[in-house]
Amino acid sequence: MFNLPDDLYQHQKEDLDRLLSTEESMMNLSEMGVGKTPIAIGLATKGGYRKALVICPKTLRLEWARQIKDWTGEEPDVSRRGSTRRLETLFNDMLGKGEPSLWFIVNYDTFRTRRHLDILNLYPFDLIIMDEVHRLRNESTTTTRGIMEFLSHHKNSRVLCMTGSPIVNRPEDLHTILEIVRPQEYNRFTRSQFESQYTNYDYTMMKRCRSCGKVTTYTSAMVCTGCGSMHFKPFRSKKLVGVRGLEELRKKTEKFTIRRTKEEVLKYLPEKYYRRVMLDMGDEQRELYDSMEKELFVLLDSGEPLWAPGVLAQLTRLRQLNVDPKILGIDKPSAKTEFIQDLINENGKLVIFSTFEKYVMYLHYNIGVEHITITGSTPVDERIPMAVEFNKNPNIRVCLATIGPSSPGGEGLTLTGASNVVFADRWWTPTTNSQGEDRLHRITQKNSVQVILPIIEDSIDESFDKILEKKKAISEEYLGEQGNMQEIVDDLRRSRQ
Repeated sequence: MFNLPDDLYQHQKEDLDRLLSTEESMMNLSEMGVGKTPIAIGLATKGGYRKALVICPKTLRLEWARQIKDWTGEEPDVSRRGSTRRLETLFNDMLGKGEPSLWFIVNYDTFRTRRHLDILNLYPFDLIIMDEVHRLRNESTTTTRGIMEFLSHHKNSRVLCMTGSPIVNRPEDLHTILEIVRPQEYNRFTRSQFESQYTNYDYTMMKRCRSCGKVTTYTSAMVCTGCGSMHFKPFRSKKLVGVRGLEELRKKTEKFTIRRTKEEVLKYLPEKYYRRVMLDMGDEQRELYDSMEKELFVLLDSGEPLWAPGVLAQLTRLRQLNVDPKILGIDKPSAKTEFIQDLINENGKLVIFSTFEKYVMYLHYNIGVEHITITGSTPVDERIPMAVEFNKNPNIRVCLATIGPSSPGGEGLTLTGASNVVFADRWWTPTTNSQGEDRLHRITQKNSVQVILPIIEDSIDESFDKILEKKKAISEEYLGEQGNMQEIVDDLRRSRQ
């Protein structure tokens, strides 16, 4: 367990002191990886608040719970994935039953449901922490409208908005956050003025066919070239062509804004540090996983050794299902893929490793941003030029690569254009995984390297992490891959007994 504020880095202590010196709502817009979460936890515990509500993406609920426990020793109440069971604790608090926790954690989707919103509106939260608040940039969504209604019932509550990507597409993305922290200055009526003040748009008249939906430039032609219909709906399309006045906007908001870059806090951070993010499976993925795990134990209980082909194949399928059922041809949601897509949407450069080429290729076809993909199928003479282009080109946001013995992600590449690396899954030995980390952690790296490890709760991931950490502390890996594999499976079996 850590101690607040003693175990914070110096820049975190400074930011916490600033938050504690005022009672106003604030924005923490520091880049991903500089440690915003412990500062928020420090504000709640050192600021004398009675009930703090954390609103975050569903993929980060368990990560918030883990960090709160690590820093305070307290078990927060968490509204679990796909469930509203924990909302009953709010009723108990209101009725004076039991000992309420300081912390209550929900995800943004909670505010889309009327009955949930009615409960939350009634509870007297005095601190509201909103993580990845850039998700509310579209003011017309059900979630944003629900949040705004909720805040209208908590006008005296202090709000801390957190995001490393306040402007995702255009300056007006920031307007919703400003409405939250400074409602007396910004509201739905000031949005159009804000847009015209900080952006330049090119407007074009378009038309959409009412029959087939085809969109074309507005002309005098009356017949749709797609279906021959003569019925159209005209509309005005806008294209962002430039921004202006952002320095003025920065000065206008700096009194209630914290903004740290990784480069700025480099002197405080270690050269390489790890972020373990706890995730929970949805019901559909969990049902598949539990069934496959039982099949694995049945095989082992029948006397088959772990390294028998049938057992290894079942173990591999279990690990693949843990990453994403789609790479097994099962069209079900994946907690890890949701989390990784959220990371990609944060706009920073990112390297993503997996031991499974199928998963790398699934991301290749689905992440929706400019990227490079390097697997064992990539010609050897193309790999280094691709890595060089990734390092130089700011438009290439993601590098996808396989990791493992002799895999391209573990050898020969320099990927110092990014300082954040995600392991969707890891190899059986720490040294192989470290080789992947060192693609970023090299002499030409200008930033601290953040290694992000998404870990599914109650799964082979937890056993993997426990055994790999134990072996990492040993200078020699006496047992090698087979020994580590056996220990991981044994630990997984013990956790189910």
